[in-house]
Amino acid sequence: MKHKFSWKKIFNKKFWVGAIIVAVATVLAVIGIVNFGRDDKYQMALENIAEARFYLKSAPADNSIGSVQMYSGIRETDFQADGIATPTVAFTVLSVEPTNDKIVYNGCITTLIQINDQAPVTLVLEKNPYGNNYAGDLETALDVNAQVNITFQANGETIGNVALHSVMPEGAISWDSALEIACQTLDKVLPADTRTESATKILCDNSTVYTPYWFVSFVTEAGDRYFVVISHDGKVIGTSEK
Repeated sequence: MKHKFSWKKIFNKKFWVGAIIVAVATVLAVIGIVNFGRDDKYQMALENIAEARFYLKSAPADNSIGSVQMYSGIRETDFQADGIATPTVAFTVLSVEPTNDKIVYNGCITTLIQINDQAPVTLVLEKNPYGNNYAGDLETALDVNAQVNITFQANGETIGNVALHSVMPEGAISWDSALEIACQTLDKVLPADTRTESATKILCDNSTVYTPYWFVSFVTEAGDRYFVVISHDGKVIGTSEK
């Protein structure tokens, strides 16, 4: 027996109840997706990285060369503090502030970098026009557990060498954990309706080599700036919010 088509059956009470439920669920789902994108400050910060330093390695303070630091991570190709990050590239920067003048030759410092058991890599460090240090970029990222030894040469002569070690103690939180903590700390402050650029670095110098901190900063498209300082164990010890 053929069933006769009936508009009345389609537009009955059950139909309308079901339709309303589906419509409400759809609207709530859309609202949830939009709010997720706007409220997830951490995800926004991950998607707009100006710079993220994964770790910092340093030579012992009593070495015969000077302050020797190496940091590695990712950073945007065209840095501008405008709240919107460009695509990132990997980097590993070696920075030296010499106390031994012999390692400076022809205005540069020549280093041989031994990473684990790989063949040594030559990296020439150039003078920072805005500071007292010399720096060069390997243009790649190194693993935090990489064993790094630096040999300094000048005019074909080996002047000295140092071994680098991570400044963060064992069990320290990672850079992305520090970023997430910073986002949670400034959750009520960071705007939800505009993009925010993030930068995660390590604060550490010769005087605090064994007490390093994560320094997480944010810049919005409007030019507003915020920061959070986080200890290696994840405690917030400073913020731009008074």
